[in-house]
Amino acid sequence: MNSLKHWIPLVGLALLAGCGGSSDSSGSGSLGTQQYPQGIWQGTAGLGAAQRTVFAYIDGGADAKGGSFYMAKGATGTAGYDGMFGVLRVNVATVQASGVTYFSVQDGKFATGLTLSGTASNSGAIGRTDTIAANYSDPTGTAAASGAPVPLSLTYSTLNNYPAQAGLVQGTYQGGSTFGGNWVLNVDALGSVTGTVSGCTVTGTIVPKTNVSTATSISNAYTTTLNLTGSTVVCANPGTTQSGVAVLQYNSLNQPSGIWILTQNNTGTLNTMVLNGTLISGGSTPSTTQQSPTGFWKSASTTGSTSLSGVVLPDTSYFFYKQVGAGFDALYGTMQVTTGTSVVSSTDEVYFSNQSAAATQYTSALTLSGNAVTNVSLKGSYTDPTAANAQTAYNLVPDTSNLYLSPITPAVTSLYGSYNMPAIGFGGASTTLTIAASATVAGQSVISGTATNGCVINGNISAYGTNTTLNVYTVSGIAYTSATGSTCPLAGQPYQSGIASAVFDAAGQNVTGLRILAAGAVPAGSRSNLVFIGNKQ
Repeated sequence: MNSLKHWIPLVGLALLAGCGGSSDSSGSGSLGTQQYPQGIWQGTAGLGAAQRTVFAYIDGGADAKGGSFYMAKGATGTAGYDGMFGVLRVNVATVQASGVTYFSVQDGKFATGLTLSGTASNSGAIGRTDTIAANYSDPTGTAAASGAPVPLSLTYSTLNNYPAQAGLVQGTYQGGSTFGGNWVLNVDALGSVTGTVSGCTVTGTIVPKTNVSTATSISNAYTTTLNLTGSTVVCANPGTTQSGVAVLQYNSLNQPSGIWILTQNNTGTLNTMVLNGTLISGGSTPSTTQQSPTGFWKSASTTGSTSLSGVVLPDTSYFFYKQVGAGFDALYGTMQVTTGTSVVSSTDEVYFSNQSAAATQYTSALTLSGNAVTNVSLKGSYTDPTAANAQTAYNLVPDTSNLYLSPITPAVTSLYGSYNMPAIGFGGASTTLTIAASATVAGQSVISGTATNGCVINGNISAYGTNTTLNVYTVSGIAYTSATGSTCPLAGQPYQSGIASAVFDAAGQNVTGLRILAAGAVPAGSRSNLVFIGNKQ
């Protein structure tokens, strides 16, 4: 318990709170009509000078008559919140909860075994249960004790009117006290959470909450799991997991502006958090009409590890790269595009770290997520094993220096010629590749070339499907062998396949460069990849 006294006040937040959301059309305020409490609630607790604001969520349970609840109450003399949690049920109009736990942020103490009772009613104004009038027993033994039961008045919140969608919660949130207890959490478009809360490193998920009986999402409620790790010197409860609910806050323009996160420990010593934070970045609201991530992309800025370039193909395969040292890191996989939205995601991301030891250069089964606006932007985050698997943000715009729509007929013959790439990629070796007609198979075109590290490169190049407008070509069978008298460090790698694209002059009439992005793998697990960016000779 002593650790809790230090843990919660430092968070500058407080205890877990609960609320819920569901709709019912019973349309009656009589005590003979079953009331349904599920939803998000706001109101007050206490009287006179001791009255404080309350935010709550009540889960509906399997029958929508009640379940777990979480309640946050503004605390006297602090910037944080007291909290209360337990299980609440409604029998017709009677609200009852027993075995309730209360947390006082002022002294870090818990009071257990409290009761809450009252009445739920429907005024008829919104066609569902919209008010709860109750009292809860005094949290004796804590700084919140008042010597008498505490009156509680709740009203069904307008926050229930917003949907729960995975992409809506995307963004970076911050709250707590600037000097001690500050927290920052990043949520990607898949609902993966990373960040810090009062000295603890946090990972977890925030995903739309679903109705148990219908499997449909519950309006503006997100199931939340937070895993806490870190040194016991700064993190009071490392190795523990909390679960609860998150609710998005919205501004007057109906845009996400903040978040409530209300959780409690799954097991072990009592511990709980109430996080009330502001959206400080990201949070691009997903479109409700279909968007596409296809195209050539580059970073909106060219600084640091966020400076990605690459392509998303019509089949939603993607390949991005960024310069790191004397080579390129690469990440590639296949995007899933959520039907009817702009949300994109990938769970098969492969990351190549060119500066890692050969045995650890590739990491697979990673995640990438984002929000796409057709031909305008692609934003999100990806798992970066070079940053301890943190979610690294990216912000991409169309690459106008490497056109996705071809200004000339996209025939392979338009690429014929030689291209040189300076000493980057290939471990710092300069590389020259030539595109030409095959000398052995009529109608085919081939790639051939050499690198200054003793490698000979060969492969095939052809039209991309029924391509008539795109600046995309298919490459395949790229292999490395040793030049006579040399030992190629890339010899024996898996055959590579991917795409090529042309770089044009300002008038779009002449090819001035060539880009090839390719990767290879074999069942045994060996991988290879190629990033070639050459100027025409």
